[in-house]
Amino acid sequence: MWNFSLFKEEDLIEFLHRGDLEEVLVDLIRQWDYLSPGVHFALVKYLRLSERYFDEEKLAKALGVKKAVAKALLENPYVEFEFPAVSERDGKLIRGLAIKDTPEVFCNLPDKKRYITPVVEYLRSKGFVSGSVSVIFDSEFVGNSFQLSLTLALCMDAEKKRLPPNLCWSGGVRKDGRIVKVDSLDKKSKVCERFNMHLAIPFHLPKVDDLLNWLSANIVEVPVAVSIDHLRLEEFFHKEENLLNLKNIHRIDPSKLVIQTGQLSGIGWQEIAKRFFGLISVLDYTLIGRLKAHIAVNGPASLSFALGILYGHTRPSVFYHYHSSERKYFPIDLQNTREIKEHTRDYQFVKSELKEGGEDLAVVLFFSHHNPTADVEHFLESKGIRADLLLLTTESYRGNLEPSTFKRIAQEISSAVQEVKGKKAYKAIHFFFSCPVALAYLFGVAFGHYDKGYIYNYSSKDRTYERVLDLEFLRSLREGGYIITMGG
Repeated sequence: MWNFSLFKEEDLIEFLHRGDLEEVLVDLIRQWDYLSPGVHFALVKYLRLSERYFDEEKLAKALGVKKAVAKALLENPYVEFEFPAVSERDGKLIRGLAIKDTPEVFCNLPDKKRYITPVVEYLRSKGFVSGSVSVIFDSEFVGNSFQLSLTLALCMDAEKKRLPPNLCWSGGVRKDGRIVKVDSLDKKSKVCERFNMHLAIPFHLPKVDDLLNWLSANIVEVPVAVSIDHLRLEEFFHKEENLLNLKNIHRIDPSKLVIQTGQLSGIGWQEIAKRFFGLISVLDYTLIGRLKAHIAVNGPASLSFALGILYGHTRPSVFYHYHSSERKYFPIDLQNTREIKEHTRDYQFVKSELKEGGEDLAVVLFFSHHNPTADVEHFLESKGIRADLLLLTTESYRGNLEPSTFKRIAQEISSAVQEVKGKKAYKAIHFFFSCPVALAYLFGVAFGHYDKGYIYNYSSKDRTYERVLDLEFLRSLREGGYIITMGG
């Protein structure tokens, strides 16, 4: 009989994965007490995934457990989890295999059973397990810092939810669900960084229940501000606990949620578009597609239109319209984007006027005090752009529209543009804005990014329009998956 304890761990695991140990599996398992945790972990996974039946009685004898426990180790549902551990010399991520509803607690590191028991008591109290939990670790370590990772893995699995893929967990858990802070968090954080992960620090929350409420929520509300100068998130977003969770759990600095544009010019428009789309992409990935951005824009409507295109219609959002006379923000909740994307022929607010002029289409939004039509016509002529001109406006309350009407107006604007496009194949569309930034954002969400076109902004300094963004550029961001890090 081979003495498998003399083999290097990595060699033994490789032989196992290659199937070279099939004929001596019984002998290998008989030497369980002399094998490393890494081999324990690989062996249990191999037995579970193998199509070959293995006699649970032989496994029970080798492990010194009841046959029912061995059967559960081979057949019961399980989840994998990992957590950082450090020593005086090094640190690593340790993996664990948690088998649910075993008749009793079993662990390949016997001294850890006393730490698994309170986790089991908490899980039972919440109905996440009916029996016990057995755990196979792939390495030796000191302490109870695995408890939080183990608890979350089992709770989220029971709720059929996913944990954020870029987070690691380290903490203790009492039987009543209290979260306990553990030592060496700075060192553990550096270990996680080596694996491109973040160590969550959720100790501002008292209990696992509070953490689960955040992690399992279907929607996570996050403020995002784009402003010419400094804008405080607290001006329009009042859920301080969300900011704390983003900072401590996901390691997202709230200051990164504010994009300052300064006075935009030249390539600066593209850079702000990149930063905004990168921020939204990172948030959406970090929150596993649960993002609902609360967006405030202090800048031109032309930029807001582009941001609406970039944010897209596949996720909900809230846009904040600032009413200067009342000095307050009005939230426009877009939980279901069909409210603005569905075509309508019932125009309650929007009046349209089409003036023929060429192979392109110029779309002019006139919903503020200033009528841009003459300036747009002069600009098109000066640039040699031959275009039909579609003027979209309203007869009542122009320049003082009620925020409650914005979604309906955006739907009518989008429908009017689509109707005109359906009657003629235009080479390109040119967009000009004299409207609230909130309305431009909603129109951007509804319009999308599939047409060829250009966005223009009026320069009060030069007293004319300038082309600032290309729809094909925005499309390249959306379809190319351009992403920046939160530190970018």
